[in-house]
Amino acid sequence: MPHPTTNAEGMPTIALSEEQRYRFDTRGWLLLPGLLSESQVDEMKDFCYRLKKDTDSIPEHHRSSIGGPLESLTDHPTVVGFMDEFVSSGYAGEDCYGFRLEGTFLTIRSKGDGQFAPHGGRGLFNFPGNSHTYRMNNDRAHSGLTRVVWELNPVRRGDGGTLFLTGSHKGAFPPPASTASKDSDLWEDYECPAGSALIFTEAITHSGVDWVNEDVDRVAVFNCYNVVGNKWHKWEPHPQQLEQMPFK
Repeated sequence: MPHPTTNAEGMPTIALSEEQRYRFDTRGWLLLPGLLSESQVDEMKDFCYRLKKDTDSIPEHHRSSIGGPLESLTDHPTVVGFMDEFVSSGYAGEDCYGFRLEGTFLTIRSKGDGQFAPHGGRGLFNFPGNSHTYRMNNDRAHSGLTRVVWELNPVRRGDGGTLFLTGSHKGAFPPPASTASKDSDLWEDYECPAGSALIFTEAITHSGVDWVNEDVDRVAVFNCYNVVGNKWHKWEPHPQQLEQMPFK
């Protein structure tokens, strides 16, 4: 069945370029810089701080990292285009996505917050029920659990963004002992402006790390997706918010 051509707001979906598709398949992660406007970033960031520091100012059913203006991130046109390529099942249609949002959280880290705790990797060898999988066959690839991180503040290399062992989603060997240190040159990070999306398969070895930028916090929304017929996390959206969402 064909994939949907628009998201829930009626905006046309944005397909990956050949280069983006190849980069994600070979590396296990993809950075899409500057997808949000300055006004969108400001509104979303303000909501994030209210969510952490002034929760009572937000209606109860929107007190989550998909509440208020953050809801539009769940099926941003670029996210839908990515999911249709790497996650969606063949049962998608114009009125139904072939993927599901199955978890979300917000992180606001000031200098010194965070920790190095590598996890994931070698998803090529995980059994399907695990969901932390990555599969390839005949010019197609499928990522199981897939994370989209929306960076709402600028991130510089070395600031403390997410770290990756690039390509480890397909790794035949376990990570070298040297990667037990965050200073190993096998770890890769990124830099991006506010309003960028970082997408990675949960089959890759990755880690958080201490945030070291004293000028700005790391303000990031972590949304997790899966194929529509699978479920890994126990998270559910607030019933009232779900009822008010568009059909898709």
